[in-house]
Amino acid sequence: METSAVSVTSDLDSVFESASGYFALLAEPMRLKILHAICDRERTVGDIVTATGATQTTVSRHLGAMHRAGALSRRRDRNFTWYGVADTTLTELCRTVCVHVAARELFVSHAERPAAVGTVAPASTRSSRRTPQ
Repeated sequence: METSAVSVTSDLDSVFESASGYFALLAEPMRLKILHAICDRERTVGDIVTATGATQTTVSRHLGAMHRAGALSRRRDRNFTWYGVADTTLTELCRTVCVHVAARELFVSHAERPAAVGTVAPASTRSSRRTPQ
């Protein structure tokens, strides 16, 4: 029985290590920009450079790392190299997290702004004291 528990822990450690690497792939903002640029269709390196605003060297370095990790597909057509998303789960995960973060940032920035004249501020920003009118 104890051997079985050790085996499960070892298997989980392996899964957690792999999952950590998967998340690390998204830990670079440029890689998120690249995924955003190609999430709907294949694009050439030049198209990705234009979409991200980064240098070709920077984009190529990230594309190479993402391709080696199995996240991107790559094909050559004459003088062009085309990249696409090979792992759609990565795109879905990225999209879910970005929407969540954007919603949180929107809520926080809205809650921190002073209320406009004639509007009611969110409950968390209202004072509990009433001022005479």
